[in-house]
Amino acid sequence: MEDGRAREVTASINKMALEEGSPVAVRHVCRACAERMRAVGVVQYVVSDLGQGEPVYATDLAAEQIAELQVTLGEGPAVDTLAEERPMFAVDLTSPSPWPMFAQAAVDAGVRAVFAFPLQMGSISVGVLEIYRAAPGDLTTVEYRDALLYTDAAMALLLEHVDDVPTNAENNLFAGGFGSRWDLVHQATGIISVQLGGGLGEAFLRLRGHAFLTGRGLADVAEDVIEGRLRFDGDDC
Repeated sequence: MEDGRAREVTASINKMALEEGSPVAVRHVCRACAERMRAVGVVQYVVSDLGQGEPVYATDLAAEQIAELQVTLGEGPAVDTLAEERPMFAVDLTSPSPWPMFAQAAVDAGVRAVFAFPLQMGSISVGVLEIYRAAPGDLTTVEYRDALLYTDAAMALLLEHVDDVPTNAENNLFAGGFGSRWDLVHQATGIISVQLGGGLGEAFLRLRGHAFLTGRGLADVAEDVIEGRLRFDGDDC
């Protein structure tokens, strides 16, 4: 039975790639997962050099915005999944939540349930696959197993294609995702670290804090930093 489910999951991913006429990539895993799991969005994160999750692909704009918001807030299922290295479920975001700001924003975006699964390398989480649903309710046993299979497929792609030095294969793996938007965040973080005379971790926290306080996206604030419209010093938030 399990082998049969694995074959069906693999076939659903390959079908997405075949329809696009391109090699299997993370976006195909996410899209196939969204279709099979009746999800309104699926996001994959990987752990950055700063030790936290960065979204690398989202199946739609709403999922992209929710994922970026999690990083900005520093709270949400994906954040805790990486920290605790175990799945995190929110079966009804309108109920009391350990992530109140995230929960309200997700509900406003039409999401009522979230399921986050760690991408494991041995005992260490190196990423997260996160599933958004429009209706409240838990996963069935079969859906839970399928979600684990999609998570395994995403992890296998990372192990197969992502090297220490970025390559064309790596770019293709994440094509259509956050790519250039997150490049802006990285570049701005470096600029802020120079302005503050501090480390990258502090610089990213300042960037994230400014985005939160102004209600703007991280990439939008990052672009202002790069273009010189926004500077940070010891007194800025």
